[in-house]
Amino acid sequence: MKEQKRATLPESFKNKILVGDVLENMPLIPDESVDLVITSPPYNLKNSTGNGMKNGKGGKWSNASLIKGYIDYDDCMPHAEYVAWQRQCLDQMMRVIHDEGALFYNHKWRVQGGLLQDRHDIVAGFPVRQIIIWRRAGGINFNPGYFLPTYEVIYLIAKKDFKLAPKANAVGDVWEFPQEMNNPHPAPFPLALIERIIQSTVAEIILDPFIGSGTTALAAKKNGRTYIGIELSKDYATYAEERIRRYTETSNNIEEAVKDDLPLYKTVL
Repeated sequence: MKEQKRATLPESFKNKILVGDVLENMPLIPDESVDLVITSPPYNLKNSTGNGMKNGKGGKWSNASLIKGYIDYDDCMPHAEYVAWQRQCLDQMMRVIHDEGALFYNHKWRVQGGLLQDRHDIVAGFPVRQIIIWRRAGGINFNPGYFLPTYEVIYLIAKKDFKLAPKANAVGDVWEFPQEMNNPHPAPFPLALIERIIQSTVAEIILDPFIGSGTTALAAKKNGRTYIGIELSKDYATYAEERIRRYTETSNNIEEAVKDDLPLYKTVL
């Protein structure tokens, strides 16, 4: 890594979760001070024409946490506003990573109004180098007009000098990881997925601007890296901090730290 391409990140940001709006907090992070961004924003799922969530009943989704939504965000923007918001977020993410950095941006394609919504309107103009397919188990399809979706996409948006860690380029671009089943957050990252990304890079400073339950922070700590998180919900941020604290107190035993996530969530919140 060429040190002259990287600004110094103040100690006050390291291994911290900033609570508040993403577009108010990301501008506080210095230019080119981050090596890697890994994130999955809210998908705007409730602004949908046919996913069973409109009426609040949800059919087979009735017990799914996304029916209730996020604690402090309703996930239902008008589409044009959502696209503009996400492009602003991506602009900020690109600003904070240096020329050897990259952004792994997880999103979900869906059929909207009978046509594929492939998120091109969000990522157009950004330096997308590759699309990684994250194949996950299960799913529910309320629409008889297309097959059951079983994957999400991760856009590798890379600065010009970004390279993978040695031998990481031997890994294929279709990854199979099950969803997290013990995490009560409506849309948690699988820990193994984030570890795959981190271990494929030499990044030291990792930002997740939609950190949710803190899985990116846990994966960073497990792999000896430094994290920065941003989270709108104070409750989710508190839960994430508790998961991180438990990881430290169990002598960095990740299995012990997360095995009681559900009761921990109820205790903290």
